[in-house]
Amino acid sequence: MAKNICTPLALMLSACLALHAEPPLGELPTQGQQDKAKAKAKEKTKPGSFKLGEVTVVVTGNLEVLEQVHTRVDAETIKAFNTDTVSAALALLPGLSVSSNPKAETVIYLRGHDSRRVPVYLDGIPCYVPYEGQMDFGRFSTFDLAEIQVAKGFSSVLFGPNTLGGAINLVTRRPSTTFEGDVLGGVFDGNGKKLAANVGSNLGTFYVQAGASLRDAGDFRLSSNFKPNIRENGGRRENSYSKDSKGSVKFGFTPNATDEYALGFVAQKGEKGQPTATDLATPARYWRWPTWDKQSAYFTSNTSLGTQSYVRLRAYFDSYKNTLNAYTNGSYTTLQTTGGMAPTGISIYDDFTRGAILEFGTTALKGNSLRAVIQAKTDVHREDNATNAWKGYRDDLRSVGLEDAITLSESFDLSLGLGMDQQRPVETGAYLRTPPKNCYQGQLGAFWKLAPTLQVYGTVALKDRFPTLKDRFSLRFATFIENPELNPEKSLNLDLGVKASLASWLSLEGALFQSEITDLIQEVKFVAGTRSQMQNIGKVRHRGVELSVGLKPITWAELGVNYTYLDRENLSNPEIKLTSTPRQRATGFLRFLPSAQWQIQASVESQDQLWDSNTVRLGGYTTANLSVAWKPIKPLTLDVGFSNILDRDYQQVSGYPLPGRTWFANARYRF
Repeated sequence: MAKNICTPLALMLSACLALHAEPPLGELPTQGQQDKAKAKAKEKTKPGSFKLGEVTVVVTGNLEVLEQVHTRVDAETIKAFNTDTVSAALALLPGLSVSSNPKAETVIYLRGHDSRRVPVYLDGIPCYVPYEGQMDFGRFSTFDLAEIQVAKGFSSVLFGPNTLGGAINLVTRRPSTTFEGDVLGGVFDGNGKKLAANVGSNLGTFYVQAGASLRDAGDFRLSSNFKPNIRENGGRRENSYSKDSKGSVKFGFTPNATDEYALGFVAQKGEKGQPTATDLATPARYWRWPTWDKQSAYFTSNTSLGTQSYVRLRAYFDSYKNTLNAYTNGSYTTLQTTGGMAPTGISIYDDFTRGAILEFGTTALKGNSLRAVIQAKTDVHREDNATNAWKGYRDDLRSVGLEDAITLSESFDLSLGLGMDQQRPVETGAYLRTPPKNCYQGQLGAFWKLAPTLQVYGTVALKDRFPTLKDRFSLRFATFIENPELNPEKSLNLDLGVKASLASWLSLEGALFQSEITDLIQEVKFVAGTRSQMQNIGKVRHRGVELSVGLKPITWAELGVNYTYLDRENLSNPEIKLTSTPRQRATGFLRFLPSAQWQIQASVESQDQLWDSNTVRLGGYTTANLSVAWKPIKPLTLDVGFSNILDRDYQQVSGYPLPGRTWFANARYRF
């Protein structure tokens, strides 16, 4: 099996170039460089990006932003690869892999860390489910995003707690002209349809940005190579449908060239089915989610204090409602009321998060860009089984941080960060309230510009992750026992990297990374009879290599490849496997531009085998995609294509095969 996997990886590395992701812009130039820095920022910033929504580590040397440890996927890349969801867009980047779980949720892994350890933010606002500390990335659409920023290991202390492995920030759009927007209509395999519209207006002192989208997917088609059994007869994957709609609006006020105040609202409604495992050794689940709703309201502002300082405020309220119906069989008519399920067969979540982040920044100290932040956050989980017997839990989180970028010379910068995080249990249901737990963050980054086209960096970061309410209190339908005494996880993240443009047609990026995690929280089976428990099991090490190569030798052709090697080791208990991530993974593309009106693109994804459990190992796979885009007039783009064009039968979780060959067709109009 390993031999078969290495072959496509080697072919891709020899034939393709890197999918290059630009680093986000930094802020706060050193004293005396304000005007020049603003001019550079204006020149480099892509239209439509909401700068107040960015959270980055500032580096100021030579007025250049040397954020090699951050990458991003912009809106143009999202469209080029037809990635409708955040998870699909993130899969394009090195160091990231995408998986699923038995709840039909899409999970991302960043250098081996799952999304509980790499939280997601919307314009710098936490927006993960407070009970579980993560989010189904397949529910986040990309239609209204300007870019997705990813911080790996060395993330800003301004994010606050729980960034053990990094952070993902979804940055929305901001209009830059009097009237602008786009509309999208598309159809895809499985009676699927998608509709989206974005419109914005910037009148100088005021702006407004609004968007709406719908993605409705029926049961997807399995590969023709899938072998039917008594649970799945092939053809369409039963109960794999999903439907997501979203509306958003943002109002902005810009009274002068430096100050900005924005109020944003996002409302999302969803529903989905969960396919039953085709692995007969896995218990059958006949589950549906008729409700998967999320709403966010936030205010963010930037106010200058003279010419060298500013104060920034983010305040937010985020709610999440979820209903799960469990049925006795595939007819989905009779609710399951036995076997550890809720007595009604219905489980209801009604959660919310509220908080505020206050940030102060100044360049008054020559050669320094200093930022301080204080934030407070409350997570509340409430659950019921349709009997009005509600029970709830609440955590309060507090965080303070200080970050400084120091320019030592035109080519050498340091970035320093210190922070303290606290988790205070407030409501713990029937369990005794435990004392508050504190964690400390610290990081140091050194950035060198050895030549105009050669940059290197080294970073070290101490990060944390508090146990979630679910980690501590969930009984998982009477199969677990609680553990309110869980301790926070801690990690020490190391990076050494380089970024080089060897020629106008060739770019290279590479990174060596290592992360050592202590007090890792993981399931321990048979703690009390047949019941399991979440425990701090000990120490784990992740280490690996990321490589990207970019090549555009001629104006009408472009190639790219990203490659990741990841080695995860359970240092405390080597017999327990670390699951869900491949050791090797690569993505690549080949793009032809025969004329200004036409684009032909082929892309490939290949990954090694992985452990799905301590005893089940899944084989690796390679999938290929093909698309053709035509622009009959400049603002209109028509594209058609195939995903998994070779109809590969593959899975990322045992018993849950993924779609076979599928087609799509889209029309986009930009104005």
